[in-house]
Amino acid sequence: MRTRVYIDGYNLYYGCLKRTPYKWLDLAKLFQEYILPSSSQCASDYSDISIKYFTADIVGKAAMSPDSLNDQQTYHRALKFHAQEVDFEIIKGYYSVNQIRAFKVDENNLNKHPNECEYVNVWKLEEKQTDVNIAVESLFDVMTDDNLEQVVFVTNDTDLSSALEKIQSLNKVKVGLVIPTMDSIRKPNEKLDKFADWTRKNILEEELKASQLPRIVKGGRKAATKPVGWFGQPEILERIFELLLTVEPNRNKCWRWLEKKPPQFGDLPALEDLPIKMLDDEDLAKNVLLYAERYVELFKQK
Repeated sequence: MRTRVYIDGYNLYYGCLKRTPYKWLDLAKLFQEYILPSSSQCASDYSDISIKYFTADIVGKAAMSPDSLNDQQTYHRALKFHAQEVDFEIIKGYYSVNQIRAFKVDENNLNKHPNECEYVNVWKLEEKQTDVNIAVESLFDVMTDDNLEQVVFVTNDTDLSSALEKIQSLNKVKVGLVIPTMDSIRKPNEKLDKFADWTRKNILEEELKASQLPRIVKGGRKAATKPVGWFGQPEILERIFELLLTVEPNRNKCWRWLEKKPPQFGDLPALEDLPIKMLDDEDLAKNVLLYAERYVELFKQK
């Protein structure tokens, strides 16, 4: 079944990925191997899919971290480099940052009505054009691509309900809906759900974990490398680097140490996997740190 997937990037991020070690997500693998096969409405062959990913560049002056924009751009490059066998496109809107006047919530009385609260200046950060872009692209595709058999929307945004309704009324393709939330099943918005032939109400953590890009994705003039801050325990990882750099000449050598299994030490907890695969869990990452300490001690004794 020829399928096109329309992903609301920020809906997916805030619903499934924020504060998780799964942001380096292989979207093609997630949908080909997990999401689409889980729907009884899909055919048995999921190789003929295409993905349109809708997002907007982070505004530097409103970013929570100075690395946020560069990390986002690196991820976008990784997606393009890696999606060799899938028709993959990133379609960008933009962010607006403006000062507006708004009612401030009274911290001492959260139930206080807005018109009784202080009226103050605030910054409003707003993503623009994503909903419009998804609606326009999906309607255009359905109306012009006679080979298309199914469209799948990854969102829970009611602003797209009219687009889904129009597509369903054309009676040309099946419509799928994936609610971007992790594990706990979120009730889909009724305005979207009623215009879908099938609905997937969550994305499992184990599916996200199994659908990660390689740490280094080659392509173009410069490979895309997973940011350190996107690992589950970046602080421990940086401590490991600090240790290893006392005996290794550069970070590349440190990465190589992490990518091979070190010898076991009987007085330390056994490493059951490669160190690099143990950096998302706090306890496992601390075990890797212990091995790094022992490695440095033995190296200096030579």
